[in-house]
Amino acid sequence: MTDPVPRPLGLPHFRGANVPPPRAGRQWLPIAGDIALAVGLLVLDAIGAVVAVLIGIDYSGWQPFDPGADNSGIHLTPDWQYVGIAGGVMLLTAALLHRLGAVVSTCLQVLAGIAVLLVAVSGAQLDEGRGARADSSVSGHTAASRR
Repeated sequence: MTDPVPRPLGLPHFRGANVPPPRAGRQWLPIAGDIALAVGLLVLDAIGAVVAVLIGIDYSGWQPFDPGADNSGIHLTPDWQYVGIAGGVMLLTAALLHRLGAVVSTCLQVLAGIAVLLVAVSGAQLDEGRGARADSSVSGHTAASRR
C-alpha cells in the first residue's frame, strides 16, 4: 500500500511508538564553538577597550593648526567614563551569552567586564588624586608668584 502523504527524502520519520521524547533540560553550545566564541569576543573586547580609551582622551592645550607651537604644553587625560561604559557593555553581552547557553564565553566575558570596570574605577581615582594634588600645587604657585 502506498503512503498518502509524500515524505521528503533524507529526513527522519517518526510515527506512533517510534517518536523520541522531547529534550529535557537546557541546551548548551558545544564546547569547541563556545571556546571559539570566547576567544573571538575577547579580541573584540580588547579592541573596544582601546577604542574607548582613545575616544575618551582629552587633548588639553593642543591646537591642530599652530605652526609656531612646540607642543610642550599638551596634557593627555583619559576620561575613564568611556572605559566604564565599555566594561558595562561587556557585562551585558555576558548576559546574552548566558541566554545562548555558552558557559565558557559567559564566564570569560564576566571576568573581562569586571577587569575593565576595575581599571576604569582605579584610573578615575588616580586622576582624581592627581587633580587634587595639581590644584593645590597650582594654587600655591600662583599665590607665591603674586607677592
